[in-house]
Amino acid sequence: MGVHPDGFDTWSRQALFAGGMSVGAPPDGGFPSGQDWGFSPVLPTASRQEGHRYIAASIAHQASLAGVLRVDHIMAWTRLYWIPHGMGLHQGTYVSYPADELFAVLTLESHRHKSEVVGENLGTVPKEIFEALPRHRIWGMYLAQFAASDPAGVEAPTAKDVALVGTHDTPPFQGWLTGTDIEDRVRYGLLAPEAVPATVTERAEATARLARALEAKVGDPKHFLVQLLEWLGRSDSPLVAPWFEDLWLEDRGVNLPGTPSHQRPNWQRPMTKLLDEIFTDPEVEVFLSCLHRARAAARRGAARSTS
Repeated sequence: MGVHPDGFDTWSRQALFAGGMSVGAPPDGGFPSGQDWGFSPVLPTASRQEGHRYIAASIAHQASLAGVLRVDHIMAWTRLYWIPHGMGLHQGTYVSYPADELFAVLTLESHRHKSEVVGENLGTVPKEIFEALPRHRIWGMYLAQFAASDPAGVEAPTAKDVALVGTHDTPPFQGWLTGTDIEDRVRYGLLAPEAVPATVTERAEATARLARALEAKVGDPKHFLVQLLEWLGRSDSPLVAPWFEDLWLEDRGVNLPGTPSHQRPNWQRPMTKLLDEIFTDPEVEVFLSCLHRARAAARRGAARSTS
């Protein structure tokens, strides 16, 4: 998505980046306060003039190291939300990017380095992105937490989407069930106190809806998560990726979108378990074994259907 505004890239390529601007996201259903990610946007005209060499080199470096490359906020291939410094998160504007050219760069480097690509198509997504991903054989993303918010019912992930419970931008599963993120959003001014009752009600409806679909109980988070991982694992999704901290039911997220690092220590909280503990924890093994068995069953089912 971007680099530190005071880092080597921006200072060595000052003509390529827009000064006085930050990239973020406008207020939406997932994050009503909007988001400011703090880095400077690439100027689309300057990138085109250099043949998108900088972007191609960035993708090539990552793709050479990863069998699966996740492109954060892939909507940037069509447009980016620019926020002038000193303005509110709702006072930004969208700037268009040459999507066909950038998708060409992405798919070419993916092919060269034999790396699959996942596009984070969450939030305010233009229809061009939904059309472009399957055309370029790029997987999208399915979040169980978002699917549970649909009053029409919980749909399973498809073969076009990587399946997740949540991401770094959403509360961990336990926090989602208990609403710890709602408390945090009020504490940091991202949610007005008068909006709390409606938000709590919506969350309770979403968690209950998902529990009913899986024949689980909200009050038994361990069993609930086992059922969810098994359900996702048996789906047509090509890849199921549980959030690491969900494997021991962490209730506080490592990141809260919309809060600057001086206000909340995003990405600075250490995990509550050491790596040695994670690899030997029988509770973690319960979740992973369940997912592995479900994935194996899904592969067997796919093999039978093609034979």
